[in-house]
Amino acid sequence: MSVIGPSCIPPSENSPGCGCAAESKADRTPGSKAAGAAVATALAAAACTACCVLPFTLPASLLALAGGSIAVLDHAHGWATRLAIAVVGCAWLWIGWRVRKTKRRISAATMFVMVFATLLTASAASWPLIEPLAFDAMGIAKKKAVAHGG
Repeated sequence: MSVIGPSCIPPSENSPGCGCAAESKADRTPGSKAAGAAVATALAAAACTACCVLPFTLPASLLALAGGSIAVLDHAHGWATRLAIAVVGCAWLWIGWRVRKTKRRISAATMFVMVFATLLTASAASWPLIEPLAFDAMGIAKKKAVAHGG
């Protein structure tokens, strides 16, 4: 099996240089131009599709992502609220222990942050009581989930 291509012939006495003839345009396969045009057309079609379809698909994708995030947060409400109650309670215990140990007063900034955290946690814990009133005030009717028996 020869490694030398068909356009490379051994040098003769009358040929100048190495004897390898330059490949002419006629040696190329006739379908190469059509293949190049097909690839260019496919790339242009893909670019146009991405350009034209993206404005239609992006808002739908973002809304689906936002809806999914809200649903995850709705399901996380119970354990996140219990965790917040535990953290705020531990923080109050830690502050009380530090005040007792150091015999110093609580700074105003610490007191403000802890009161604010306690109020937020209390409002999150009382959300099941507040939710129907808030939805009624906004005119939103929340449907009850129907359990499917099997």
